[in-house]
Amino acid sequence: MEARQNLVIFAALLMVAAIGIEMATAEDMCGLSISDLMTCKPAVSGPKPLPPSANCCAALSKADLPCLCTFKNSPMLSIYKINPTLAMNLPSKCKLDSPNCAA
Repeated sequence: MEARQNLVIFAALLMVAAIGIEMATAEDMCGLSISDLMTCKPAVSGPKPLPPSANCCAALSKADLPCLCTFKNSPMLSIYKINPTLAMNLPSKCKLDSPNCAA
């Protein structure tokens, strides 16, 4: 029984590490901080999302948008309760060129 508990703990630690690496990659590789991303959350979550704010669009304008495509199917989106479809439409709502995020 103890071996099974240790395996569950190890798996949980691996998931936390993977999430941490993914978050660090999003910040380092895509040009956005978590704070920048959170300015857009009201526009990409909930049953009645708001239009993107000026701060959200300003943050997106600094981002490497094709890099953000790599997170399209990430479990991080569901952790932050972000709707991936709304997130993929956000650049066009901010009048930015939308990246081609082919499946």
